[in-house]
Amino acid sequence: MGINKKFPQTKFILSHWNIVMPFISSRNSTPQHLAMSAVMMFVTLITWSRSQSAVGHERLAQPLPRTALNGAIHYQRAILFLTAVDPAKRAVLQKPMWEIITTDMIEEELAPLNELLIESRHAIRSALVGSNQAVADFGLDLRQYMVSSLLPHNQSMVDLAKLITLHGMQRESAGQWKEAAEIYFATLRIGRHMTHQTTLAEAFVGVEILETAYFALGYWATNCPDAALVEEALDLLAATSIGIVQPARTMQSEANILKMRIETLQNAYPEGAWAEMLLEVFNADIPSADPEGLRKAAIQVAIDRGLPREAFDSKEAFVSYTNNLSSVYLDMLNESVLCLSRSAPESIRCGEAVAQKYKQKLIETKNTNAWKPAKIASLFAVHEAELAVLRTSMAIAAARSAGVYPASLEDIVDKFDRQMPTSPYDGSPLVYQVLEDGKGFSLTVSKAKVGNVELPAINFVHRPKEAK
Repeated sequence: MGINKKFPQTKFILSHWNIVMPFISSRNSTPQHLAMSAVMMFVTLITWSRSQSAVGHERLAQPLPRTALNGAIHYQRAILFLTAVDPAKRAVLQKPMWEIITTDMIEEELAPLNELLIESRHAIRSALVGSNQAVADFGLDLRQYMVSSLLPHNQSMVDLAKLITLHGMQRESAGQWKEAAEIYFATLRIGRHMTHQTTLAEAFVGVEILETAYFALGYWATNCPDAALVEEALDLLAATSIGIVQPARTMQSEANILKMRIETLQNAYPEGAWAEMLLEVFNADIPSADPEGLRKAAIQVAIDRGLPREAFDSKEAFVSYTNNLSSVYLDMLNESVLCLSRSAPESIRCGEAVAQKYKQKLIETKNTNAWKPAKIASLFAVHEAELAVLRTSMAIAAARSAGVYPASLEDIVDKFDRQMPTSPYDGSPLVYQVLEDGKGFSLTVSKAKVGNVELPAINFVHRPKEAK
């Protein structure tokens, strides 16, 4: 019995042996009986051998489906889901968030938003999965980008971010403060994904999405009754906002794209689609014409913008002139990269100097205005101001005691390395005012002028519910 427990295969053999033994041990055994016994023993051994093989055999298994690690795949699926939603219902997403949701909205005005969230639930789920991924690569073919500079995912990503933020506000209205904050941080991660793309257009979309996230987080913090949760969200914001926008890196990427564009254009001349590319570079209409008519139109537009006619005399002339022109643009872009590596006011002043230096050397193209370094620096400076207001307002909310906000910003300096929060525009202190007997407050980054650039004031106002 002990053997059978330790070696179960022994029990299997013995059970068959008990059947065979009578044939062998019988005095009346005949050659036929012995032959039958041999056959049965053989079958027994074969059967046991197969059973042992089955015990040790690992079955083939198909891998379980895994979530794609590229966030862009989930975003693209979310965009497809969103396009299936009634366009009339999602038209509201074209407004900024502070116009979609206001403090004086009535139940009838909220009903269409609830319907939108229900119809968009699959888009929301897919976008939230995308926001949880470390990277988002939309697979932009930069050579194709030379022919068509449209980025169809840009506006859709803005719409998705607003949709997710509305989802968070719905959770907030139900008193689910932790879940709402997690959703707002998902919006923030979507913005980060976009600011880390390869083009300025995508980076600007990312900044717009971040603006939506900041708006939602700011008002969430002032309404949340759990000060410890607000404190936790403030710490998370400090960690996640490091390097959230990278203007110098994005501008360097644009310089690399320009090199590729010039190479693609040169390779297409004179038999390829160079005329279409050139017309797009100059942001000119592409006429409905035969190839020869298209080429004539492109040459005429180029001449009108300052290119000499001789540049089109031969392949060698075309390559030589475009090389010289790209060299000027690349020098300007590389100097702009250095400007954007500095603080906001220094970036603006440096950018203006670069623009003045190359003003007479550049021809007007689709990207001439988009590449103005001072303008780019000002857009990112406004983002820094919005982030400064958010961080400060959340610190104020976390310091609230018995429903009353701190009397001065000096009460929250421990959140800013014992330094008073200041404006990224010019280093001036933020303007803080307590409202409604300490139950509300206003916070402002004052407008400023840096060089010839006017930077707008950034305001945040919170009033108690009974005063709204």
